[in-house]
Amino acid sequence: MTHTASKAHALLRHAAAVLALAAAVLLGAPAAQAHDVLETSSPANGATVAAVPASIVLTFDHTPIGVGTEVLVKDPTGTNQSDGPAQIVDNSVTQPLKPGAPAGAYTVIWRVVSSDSHPIEGTFTFTANRPGNGAAAASASAPETASPATAPAPAPAPAGSGGGLVLWLIIAAVVVIAFVVGASFVRRALARTPEE
Repeated sequence: MTHTASKAHALLRHAAAVLALAAAVLLGAPAAQAHDVLETSSPANGATVAAVPASIVLTFDHTPIGVGTEVLVKDPTGTNQSDGPAQIVDNSVTQPLKPGAPAGAYTVIWRVVSSDSHPIEGTFTFTANRPGNGAAAASASAPETASPATAPAPAPAPAGSGGGLVLWLIIAAVVVIAFVVGASFVRRALARTPEE
């Protein structure tokens, strides 16, 4: 009986060790993946440029996923001067601006889906001394006002933001299945042991 109990405890310890190792590997994998990082922007955060550029360029350390990318470029009145969708080429996200965008302080609000499928976002500012190409002369004399002090309303969640949740659901399902299989293995081993 002592030998049987000892054998059962050894099997139980072995099964528990296997399950713990599987859980550590599966749950540790997402933590090791880092979100993409914005390395540079053009214009740079806080920069003063001669005129409103034709586009805003965000450069990341990895290539973002195309789904759910949104770049808002708000002029001093809070009007979005983005012209069409942002384009992703390699690690760069380029957002064209409307011709004739007025001079003044701009706030750029961006959101992309990181290469690890998690949405990331950020904000930066720049100031343009002159309007963009094609501006009417009247817009050059428009007063420059400070950016709104209140934070902008958050943009709707990108379509690809469910990727992280799906990954966690898959991991949870694998851990549960591994636990059930391990428990079944131990139960069968314990049931066979007295017969031996």
